[in-house]
Amino acid sequence: MRKILLFIGCLLIVGCSLKPNLKISDVNYTQSLDENISIDKQWWKMFNDSNLDALVEQALTNNNDLQIAYLNLQKAYEALGISRSDLFPKLDASASGARSKTSINTPSNKTQNFIYGNDFNLGLNLSYEVDLWGKYRDNYGASKSKLKASEFDYESARLSLISNVVKTYFNIANLSEQEKILVENMQSYQKTYNLKLEHFKLGVIGEYELNKFKAELENSKILLTNAKMKKEANIKALKILTSNNIDDILYNGINYSKIGQYDIKIPQGIGSGILLQRPDIQASLKTLEEKNYLVGVARSAFLPSLSLTGLLGFQSKDLDLLVKNGSGTWGIAGNFMMPIFHWGEIINNVNITKLAKDEAFLQYENTLKTAFAEIRLALFNRKSYYENEQNYKNLFIAQSKIYEISTLRYENGVINLADFLQDQRNYLNAKLSYTSSSYELANSIVDVIKAFGGGFNAKENSKENIKAMEENLEKNFYNN
Repeated sequence: MRKILLFIGCLLIVGCSLKPNLKISDVNYTQSLDENISIDKQWWKMFNDSNLDALVEQALTNNNDLQIAYLNLQKAYEALGISRSDLFPKLDASASGARSKTSINTPSNKTQNFIYGNDFNLGLNLSYEVDLWGKYRDNYGASKSKLKASEFDYESARLSLISNVVKTYFNIANLSEQEKILVENMQSYQKTYNLKLEHFKLGVIGEYELNKFKAELENSKILLTNAKMKKEANIKALKILTSNNIDDILYNGINYSKIGQYDIKIPQGIGSGILLQRPDIQASLKTLEEKNYLVGVARSAFLPSLSLTGLLGFQSKDLDLLVKNGSGTWGIAGNFMMPIFHWGEIINNVNITKLAKDEAFLQYENTLKTAFAEIRLALFNRKSYYENEQNYKNLFIAQSKIYEISTLRYENGVINLADFLQDQRNYLNAKLSYTSSSYELANSIVDVIKAFGGGFNAKENSKENIKAMEENLEKNFYNN
């Protein structure tokens, strides 16, 4: 029996793999070795907004999509355990008992009496399919790659969630500031219209001029209503992202102010190392590796398989003697099977796995191209929004000075009310544009951070983030 176990142990380490070699060329993009982007994993805290921090934490705790990504990760982990178990022999315990009665008329019964018999069995059954062609090891490798892809998918979902929360919060803050400015703007138009209405009654202006001012007033009301609607839509979106009631944060008299300026160091070139900081690229790469392993699994079906079974136990006709000396029994058997003709089933299955691998390769290339395009666009938008913000800032400074002078002139009777109100509206419009450009710049920075992976590092595992989600689900979900 010892020789048998030694033989099986040797078979555990033999075998080859039929998976094809996976050649992935380096990403052919310009790389800057002197500069690289460095992003903190908790990058949203760099905006120094405690309300934003609270919303992100709520989203990471409660968001259903992120929890689904975590559950998919756990399923991949369990599947890995199943694949790993195929690498080792299976050991089962068995017990059986039977009692029979032989007929008097049976030809073999010479006693002319009923014959009663018992058969009791107790044993351990060992079964193992020798992995001659690496089928189970390739399947295990595929499961490992799928698990890593699921980890990266979780990180990608986490990054998208945080980015959406931050940008939605900035949109709400922007629209809140716009609402205040548009209220002042509407009030200014209302004063102008009231003034022109008096002029119309006195015959100073005609109906044509009066309706022009009326149209401007109504347009200002429309702009205000649209801003309120957009703000409410963003609030609803943020509630969905956080899966929580956030009224205590959004409606608690927050004084939305201009986001503190924050910027990040941008590299001159975009290299493969920078692209690989994105979790979606890593997930796509691991999916490609998984499909490559599965080609090897499918190819192994062409070749013979060898299965071994072993039995060690006791057999007796009397239950009292089952575990006594003389009742021991053992057995070993082998089963060799070679596929001959399966009507194209095996080759078709191999072709399907090859096509799945080719599809995964194209998806990987497409993910790389998409990532590169997103980075280029994010950098371009950031630069453009920065220039816009500076221009609107200069415009706002100039209009502020004009409005300041206009106020003094109006108070001293140098200009009339209509001219003063026009200068006021020019100032408010400049303020509105400057405020919007500041939040657009902040959102463009978020896009840059997301495009560069949000501080993700493929060389570091995601155990900390995954552990936090596991503890959260155990607390809020599994115990319900």
